[in-house]
Amino acid sequence: MITGTLKSKINAIWQDFYNENMAQTSDIVNQLTTLMFIKMLDDQQSALEAQAFKIGVSPEQSLLTFKEGNYRYYELDGEGNKTLKFEIPYADLRWKNFKNLNSKDLAKRIKDYVVPFIKDPNNKAVGQFGKYAKKYTFGFDDKERLLTSVVDKLSDPELDFNNTDLMGDVYEYMCGSGISGQYRTPRHIIDMAVDMMEPKLGEKIIDPAMGTAGFIIEAAKFIKEHQHQDLMNVRNQQIFKGEMFYGCDNDNNMARIGYMNAVLHGIKNPIFSMDSLLENENPTNYIGKFDLVLANPPFSGSLVESATNGKILSITKTKKTELLFVALMEMLLKPGGRCMTIVPDGVLTNGNSAFLSLRRELIDKQRLIGVVSMPMGIFQASSKKGSASKGAGVKTSFLIFEKTNNGGTDNVWFYNMTNDGFTLDVKRQPVEGSDIPDIVERFHHLDKEFDRKRTDKSFMVPVNEIRSEDYDLSFNKYKQIEKQEVVYRPTSEIFEDLKNTYDEAKELMESLEELLGKEE
Repeated sequence: MITGTLKSKINAIWQDFYNENMAQTSDIVNQLTTLMFIKMLDDQQSALEAQAFKIGVSPEQSLLTFKEGNYRYYELDGEGNKTLKFEIPYADLRWKNFKNLNSKDLAKRIKDYVVPFIKDPNNKAVGQFGKYAKKYTFGFDDKERLLTSVVDKLSDPELDFNNTDLMGDVYEYMCGSGISGQYRTPRHIIDMAVDMMEPKLGEKIIDPAMGTAGFIIEAAKFIKEHQHQDLMNVRNQQIFKGEMFYGCDNDNNMARIGYMNAVLHGIKNPIFSMDSLLENENPTNYIGKFDLVLANPPFSGSLVESATNGKILSITKTKKTELLFVALMEMLLKPGGRCMTIVPDGVLTNGNSAFLSLRRELIDKQRLIGVVSMPMGIFQASSKKGSASKGAGVKTSFLIFEKTNNGGTDNVWFYNMTNDGFTLDVKRQPVEGSDIPDIVERFHHLDKEFDRKRTDKSFMVPVNEIRSEDYDLSFNKYKQIEKQEVVYRPTSEIFEDLKNTYDEAKELMESLEELLGKEE
């Protein structure tokens, strides 16, 4: 989480956009994050060059984004023939070499040369960015003054893009107002899920509704922290950077932002898709492939039956995306794979046949492990300057299950989170007493939960009891309210008090009458 002067600097950049009448959050994020990516390319190369200089060698050209010599940009005609559109020294594409140009020349350099460079699908130096940036367009036409101001502020030495943790925080802070109607999953909630699932090096991990790729980023950070020594191995590095992390978002802008976020955090070649895995045959190559699914899919929405993958409909016949996504996640897992996903509470309680069939699938055919109920207010999104505050106000829970294909649910663990460490209003100020450390600790020691009472924050419920309650998975269905015995005073004692009160009131009235009589 960013604070202090850095937060003020990012807010100042944001304010520049508002001052130039560019107030749409998605527009700001698209333009600003692309500039961040451009700067990141130069910052990373500068760091590599500095390291090479210290040991008296030249960095390998294959490792550089901006190589010696010239960059050539080709365009294809309708028949597939290449035509050279422009040629420019690589050095002229570097942030440090164009940041001080005058406004007109700066806009021309970035629009006519740098943007084509990063969008070039044949430019391996920028990874897969071109794949996700096909629809990106330069947004500073007739706004050269704004571009100059933003470039100048991003050039601040404090904004060092080699510090991937810091820049990831900056990146996610900018995305925090909500993009395209989406609500970002709070970082501490993502962290809780990752700490509970404990992703491991070599596992294939996917978020089928990734947004800014928060779950993927935190899973990668967990692995780097807990398996640091293993990542010293060259082959393990290759696996980590290009074979483990999958994601999907059918919004092109979100896929691009998620990709940039992943690259910022050291995942050089994430495997991201811009095709909805709910539709038609899109999920075919993903079925049964994954060890771990972490997700917060859309809480509402619908998809027509004719566009929905048939295997998903065999689990739950519905148009509702909150159900379709959970069914998809089950399909994505390999046997023994596990899933932790956020769902609106209607998924846990609605008696409609589609909802019920999904819960039966998870309980009877797979192994439902637990349900973590979260308070309303978790998904509040405070706004940047100039935009309205948003609060989703949706009651949600985490569903945790394992793919078995032959059942195995004996008991289901329930936890009622009432405090996530922040106030539950739009401001979301830190407060003491977060349940999250307790949730993680108890999840890793479920054998001790059998002794818990139904009046506690967490407990186990036998699967047959859940079946008898029509597969209802709400915490309140199984909790017990501890009634305190109230001891009332004897009636005679109460009557005596009333009598005394009456006598005192009578004496007071007589005294008042006597005083009034004397005045007359």
